[in-house]
Amino acid sequence: MSSAGTYLYGFTDRQCQAPPDLRGLAGAPIHLVPFGDLAAVVSDHPVQRLMPLRRHVEPHHAVVRHLSTHATLVPAAFGHISETEDEILAVMQGNYDDIRAELARLGHCCEMSVTLRWSVDNVFEWLVRHNRDLRTLRDRVFKNRQPSMNEKLQVGAQFEATLSRERELLTKVMLDGFAGVIGESVTVPPRDERVVCQASLLVHRQSVGAFEEAVPSVAGRFNADFTLGYGGPWPPYSFVNLRLGGARQASHN
Repeated sequence: MSSAGTYLYGFTDRQCQAPPDLRGLAGAPIHLVPFGDLAAVVSDHPVQRLMPLRRHVEPHHAVVRHLSTHATLVPAAFGHISETEDEILAVMQGNYDDIRAELARLGHCCEMSVTLRWSVDNVFEWLVRHNRDLRTLRDRVFKNRQPSMNEKLQVGAQFEATLSRERELLTKVMLDGFAGVIGESVTVPPRDERVVCQASLLVHRQSVGAFEEAVPSVAGRFNADFTLGYGGPWPPYSFVNLRLGGARQASHN
């Protein structure tokens, strides 16, 4: 049996007004739980295992996107449910200074995503052409004979080291191009070999236009071997530094 609970979308200023027609998970109305000059954005939801299915995740993000566009909001990650609103109040009371600081830091900011990719057929061959040490090693190991497994591993290790250094250098070139437009940046390790860099950038909402205007200039720093794409604006999920107790995150397993 599940019990009545409180689902958390994030924290905002107390004067924030949630539209009466704004709905959260399971179509529940959104309301605020105030504490001092803060408020938690919540809706009623049973305390139960909450799978990250589309019908759950979409209303969470819809609420966060709407409020982030119209007010200052520190978004919570998907899946935080408390037994009662009193637990949410205890969280705000025990973490008031940290929440207040995050609201000041992230106020009126959004997140833009950028991805720099190699637009070449083979990244290894591209690196061989542009890196003399890797090219020399490849030629020595593979020319006119069958290399040993140890030699193949040596070439693979050199390729990975060269790839890592090249990504680091190219990422710096890209981020330097957005200097003066962005605040903070966060990068994640690429999962695709052709990805040079995936980054989230913290941008003031008033600077989104300037960011978009800067994209062609940043793309121009790279030749036709690369493509630069971007997305957003999004709520600044990647930049929330709060580590709060009280509201627990429902299991995804």
